[in-house]
Amino acid sequence: MNVETELEKFYELKKKFEEIKKMGWIKSCCKGLGGIGNTFEQLLDINQNEFEIPDYNGIEIKTKRAFSHSNTSLFNCVPDGPHYHEIERLKDCYGYPDSDLKKYRVLSASVNTKDLYKVGLFFYFKLKVDREKRKIFLQVFGLHGNLKEECVYWDFDTLEEKLYRKLKYLAFARAYVKKNKDSEFFKYYKITFYKLKDFDTFIELIDQGCIRITFKIGIYKWGVKEGKIHDHGTSFNISEDDFEKLYDLIEI
Repeated sequence: MNVETELEKFYELKKKFEEIKKMGWIKSCCKGLGGIGNTFEQLLDINQNEFEIPDYNGIEIKTKRAFSHSNTSLFNCVPDGPHYHEIERLKDCYGYPDSDLKKYRVLSASVNTKDLYKVGLFFYFKLKVDREKRKIFLQVFGLHGNLKEECVYWDFDTLEEKLYRKLKYLAFARAYVKKNKDSEFFKYYKITFYKLKDFDTFIELIDQGCIRITFKIGIYKWGVKEGKIHDHGTSFNISEDDFEKLYDLIEI
């Protein structure tokens, strides 16, 4: 988008947001935490798809509940490594028993470059940015600080392509929330617009520990898939306090 087209898209979305804002309380289109985003997209006539492209005319849309300061998930990206199914291998090697079905392993971890994150009883995870190799490595340590492996990685080129394709332009919509019996309602009240600074800033924020990588590797707990891996996504996340280190605010 050039500057003029960029602003036109933002103004168009802002106009539609103001129409939604005037609607007041709106019943969620579905149950669960995703209701706030799914309802907003439905109001914008956005068809859900599985492709990693921006939600609305080149602009990715994020939604957040009022007063929430939870981290923002930027995108998902599975790592590469010497094994074809690295996520499953990580679960099998370093996971721990599921709370219900203890004979199966799961793995949940939120990892950065500054801290050792304990996984189960015996291992620690940490990230390492290697600018020379243009990779972000997952380091696995034993209880005594011995490095067990450093072979799982995310390639810079893959991350850069994902970031620019989906998250160059972003809109953040916020909503008040209320519940009535079994239903949830949203009142959208604010939208802000952002433009990505650049990929070097993204890598620097990972190196500073501001952006984390989160694993959510579970299992199916019933039915024909019981015990099979259920990967909820390996996501890159940033806190609200650090968000404007990655993005420039656009006044509309």
